[in-house]
Amino acid sequence: MPRTKGSKNKSTLTVDERIVQVTAEIEALQEQIKEKKALLKRLNGEKSEEDKKRLMAAVLASDKTVDEIIGMISKSK
Repeated sequence: MPRTKGSKNKSTLTVDERIVQVTAEIEALQEQIKEKKALLKRLNGEKSEEDKKRLMAAVLASDKTVDEIIGMISKSK
């Protein structure tokens, strides 16, 4: 008995159902983006704090005062 071509590939959902499904997927993806942006903001804050600690450690290791280092940076501009 021959099978009809393409019957397996046809969607059983109506257009309205597919619209609802796609809308739900978009909303889920937007929520994921929101979460990733919040994570990125937190990670950038952590990186900033690490940079500050590294900079302060370098200042302390140099046996120079903060004013001397600021003066060196200002002169190099």
